[in-house]
Parts: sequence; structure tokens; C-alpha cells
Amino acid sequence: MRTPAGIAACVVALQLAACSSGGAPDARPLQNDIGGPVAETVNGIAVPQALLEAVARARGLDLGKPDQRSQALNLLTDYVLLAQAAQQNNFFAEQGFRADVEAARLQGLGNTTLERLQQEASITDAVVRAEYDAQVVRAGKREYDFSQLLFANEADALQAAGEVASGRPFPAVYDAWHGKAKQAQAFTRVRQDQLPEALAKALATMQDGDATPVPVRTTFGWHVVHLDATHALAPPTFDQVKDSVRHGLLMSVGRERLQKLKQQARIEYPPGAAPPQPATAQPPRKPDGADATSRPRGTPPGNG
Repeated sequence: MRTPAGIAACVVALQLAACSSGGAPDARPLQNDIGGPVAETVNGIAVPQALLEAVARARGLDLGKPDQRSQALNLLTDYVLLAQAAQQNNFFAEQGFRADVEAARLQGLGNTTLERLQQEASITDAVVRAEYDAQVVRAGKREYDFSQLLFANEADALQAAGEVASGRPFPAVYDAWHGKAKQAQAFTRVRQDQLPEALAKALATMQDGDATPVPVRTTFGWHVVHLDATHALAPPTFDQVKDSVRHGLLMSVGRERLQKLKQQARIEYPPGAAPPQPATAQPPRKPDGADATSRPRGTPPGNG
């Protein structure tokens, strides 16, 4: 079912140039000369077939199937009608409306351009295989279940670790300190490549039931960790994940191209305006997705 919010988001995306440079707002429902055969005419406006194909691609619809073609055509009609309504109601006279439309246009343009830059990359099957092999090596041969207290300062970490070292059960220490810790959390099936290097090395030397004798320092803070269980890691086969690996490589290409554009750009800010802060790393968290060397059932937490 089409929701008003979803329709509105797509309508503003259709506004391909919210404001002409230095002049009055350009409120035309269709603002790019796409050309080609016409899919429909809405209140006298010819809507090109290429635009219908774009809507279908965005929604994963197959125009060769009558029911899906009808769905795409209905969506496109809604978008054009709402774009005409925006023009008729003079919504473009409002600065906020123009800004919302332009933000949606930039988002769509940016995403589509990034996809095109990724498509230009030549990623052969040999490159995909080499990346898969490298990921298997980085993943290691074991997965860990562990509980951790992560502290922002060393003094608290040392005190908690000292309580464990003195013989107090880790669950009791965990309960006593979880309210003061920066993070108190249990993890399952974590690979070495999903952890800060120092923490991965510490876990590799531990036996099930061990706790770190002293806090492990990483860029996230000081970790006091109890190793609950170790599991042998059997990664999926190449054929199972080759599409995911290829997708990951394409994403990396896109990020690299965008980073290069940023490095080459001249970006200035008004006096007194602070530039954006660089992204900061985050401590490990609960699973929220899958990566190329994960089993299909899901993935352990990463460190990013």
C-alpha cells in the first residue's frame, strides 16, 4: 500500500531542479528533458517511458509483468499529480518547501551518481576471489562469546579487573559495575576481524572461563573481558557469498571515489561556522547486519 509519506518523498525526488539559478522557482512538475516514447499523459503533461522505467527500477518492479507494470504506472501517475498540485498551490514560494525538494533532489542525484561510479569499476571474478580469501584469513579460525565492561577511565577498569583477579565471580563484578561502565554487554560469535586488534590478541590467549588479568586498552577505552566460550569458525563457501563480496568491493570503490572528490574540492564555511567533525569509531555492539564472511544466519558485532 502506498503511504502519504512515501508518495511525498518520491514527489519531491521528481522535482529535478527546485529553483532556477538567480530567478523564480522552477515549479514545473517535470524539469528534465528526458525524451523518448511517452508512457502516459497527465493533465496535458507527457510523461516519458524512461521515467516509468526509472520508477520500476527504484521499486524493483518488472515492467514485463502486467500487474507490476500497473503498480509502477500508478505510482508514476501519483507522483506527477502531486507535483502538479505543488505547482498549483504555489508551494515553491515557500523557502522551506524549496529546501526540502532540493535536499531530496541532491540525495537522489548523489545516490545515482555513486552507483554509476561503482558501475565503472572493473571488478573481475579473480579480484572477488582474492578478496574472499583475504577476508577468510582476517576472520581467523575461531569465534568468541564474551562479556565485557568497557570503561572510559583506567582507574575504574583497574578496580573492576582487580575484583575479578581477587576471586569475585565475573557476573557479580559485571552487575556491580555495569551502571558505571561506558558499555556493559555480552557478545556471541565474534570474529577476530570484528574486534580492535589488542582485544582480539587478548582473547586469542585466553581459555574459556578466563577473564583478562588486566584491562585491555583500545581506542574505545579500557576493556575488562570474560571469555564465555570459543567456537571453531567455518566460513561459508565462495559461491555462497561471492555476490556479497562483489557488492562490498563496489561500495569500497564508491567510498574511495567520494573521498577523492572531497580531497580535491575547495570547501569553505562562513565566518564563525564550525566545519563538520570527523566520524569517530564506535565500540563493538550487538549484531545489526551481515558481512561477506558471515554465515547466512547473521553476523556478530563489528567494531565500527
